[in-house]
Amino acid sequence: MLSAAFKQERLDKEGYRLLKETTTRLNTLGTELAGRAGVHAVTDVTGFGLLGHALEMARGAGATVELTSRPPVLGDALRLLEEGVRTGASARNWAAYGHEVDGLEAGVIRDLLTDPQTSGGLLIAVAEAEVSALQALARINGSSALPVGRVVDGPPRVRVTP
Repeated sequence: MLSAAFKQERLDKEGYRLLKETTTRLNTLGTELAGRAGVHAVTDVTGFGLLGHALEMARGAGATVELTSRPPVLGDALRLLEEGVRTGASARNWAAYGHEVDGLEAGVIRDLLTDPQTSGGLLIAVAEAEVSALQALARINGSSALPVGRVVDGPPRVRVTP
């Protein structure tokens, strides 16, 4: 979405700096995760948005992924969404998998969660006991890791809860 704002000349210099700085380091943590205790799955959040990649994990695990908190948002992304900046792929993503997502109405948050990221970071399924260690590892790698949900028993779906 920020790339779309840039193309539309609606992203200011600070937004562009933040976009470049963030997207070039979001996935550096990935090289540290192979074979790490408690890490069950990792996917990079790209073209299908956070919802699509969470659904990919849910299908692979045969379980429900609950998104229990909104992921961090870069800069003015929410304001730009409220002003109508969108990508066409966001709507296409929802059309493709929205029937497998519960608890999410049309609006800015849905558009944010279906936004096709150029480099949206990593979605990591990690044992609850290992979250703090993973967050520390992310900080060492110049990034951050924040819990956005959990995997629970249920059909392969995504459930968004407030």
